[in-house]
Amino acid sequence: MAAGGVRVSAVAWQCSCYMLRSAYLTLCWIALAAISGPIFQQSHAQNAATVSASGEGALIAVPEEAATAQLRIQRDRLLLENQVREETLRKELAATNSEYQRLKGESDLAKIKADRELAQKRTEIERARIEIEQIGAQQSLESARLEGQQQKELAALRTAKERAELEADLALAEFSRKNNEFKAQEVTWNTRLVELRAQVAEREKLTEAEAYVEQRPVYSTEPLQPNGDLIISDRRIPLNGPITAATGDFICDRIDFYNNKSKVLPIFIVIDESPGGSVMAGYKILKSMQSSTAPVYVLVKSYAASMAAAICTLAPHSFAYPNAIILHHQISNGLHGNLAAQREGVKLLEEWWQRLAAPIAKKMGISIEEFSNQLYAHSSTGDWQEFADHAVKLKWVDVVVNRCQETALLKDPGSERLASGQLASNASFRFRDANAIKADAPGTPRAFLPRLSPLDCYYLYNPDGYYQSE
Repeated sequence: MAAGGVRVSAVAWQCSCYMLRSAYLTLCWIALAAISGPIFQQSHAQNAATVSASGEGALIAVPEEAATAQLRIQRDRLLLENQVREETLRKELAATNSEYQRLKGESDLAKIKADRELAQKRTEIERARIEIEQIGAQQSLESARLEGQQQKELAALRTAKERAELEADLALAEFSRKNNEFKAQEVTWNTRLVELRAQVAEREKLTEAEAYVEQRPVYSTEPLQPNGDLIISDRRIPLNGPITAATGDFICDRIDFYNNKSKVLPIFIVIDESPGGSVMAGYKILKSMQSSTAPVYVLVKSYAASMAAAICTLAPHSFAYPNAIILHHQISNGLHGNLAAQREGVKLLEEWWQRLAAPIAKKMGISIEEFSNQLYAHSSTGDWQEFADHAVKLKWVDVVVNRCQETALLKDPGSERLASGQLASNASFRFRDANAIKADAPGTPRAFLPRLSPLDCYYLYNPDGYYQSE
């Protein structure tokens, strides 16, 4: 629509220019006619006067008439040109008017179309506005309905809340009443409980006091009494189970400790039962016993074999119950490797046997060869065992005692009973623990000994293979 309006304005401007141009030409023609008319009249008057004044005026009038005719021809030509121009302008103006009318018609048509489109747009906008108002009305209606429903629900909730608050207050009052009753009962129960605890504590203290002996251990520089009893103080070191490096450290440390505490009072190594063990650990115990300033007494109550028997025999002072068994045999080791390595191993075993068996044989008053022969003479397996009342004759033990007084046992052992056969070092190795006892392939339980150092070997009595080396 805007483009059509611009085109119509341009055509109107062009038509205005043509009309002004035609008017200008007309004015020029009128001015020319106004100027040339008086000139022609004056020229004609002068010519007439001249002719009347002189006879020779005819000769002069001829050129003036020729000039006038020439002017008239020019005027006619100008009039004709002006008419042609006017006609041309009329044609151009007619074409321009036709184009103007056409453009105006197109502009009007575009305007009508635009008005119709605008009317349609306005109709659509009005329809949309009506729809929006309708939707708004529906939303308002739904909001009003929802608000009404919410108001009803809120009223119901308020009623339920008030009822719940009343019920809670009632329950709280009931709870407070019962709580007060319970607190009163609790005070009674606590009083009774305190009384019972006091009675239990009194009984426990009495029981605990009964578990202790109201005396101190007996320390004597001569533990063997004239009546044959052996008095053992709390300077007591247990040696039970296989002798391992941990066992050696356990015993040697305590020998050193008791020496530092008193170099006069005796130290007791008590063997309940021990199958022997590491020759290195056993030799370490022997050297610690021999280097002790305080006297060291070894007591065998049940059973001492192999290295444990050597410790008993080579101790400066050894005692045993009559029915205690002491067993000597040759050392052994599970050799492996090539032939040269096994020969070296045998040589090492012979050296250890020489170092351990020679002192025993010397104490018995025989040679080491004779001692070895008697081992197999008394047993086909070389395991020579004797009861203590017979072993004393062989000088395997010094004195047989029938009674020992454990004066260091000042607490009831039933309160903290230890497992039978517990090793000397509780923290290092226990064969009674589940980790030390394992089943072999057939399912037979075996006790696995700690791994030996490269130059060590076991001097241990193990007829049924219960003890195994890792």
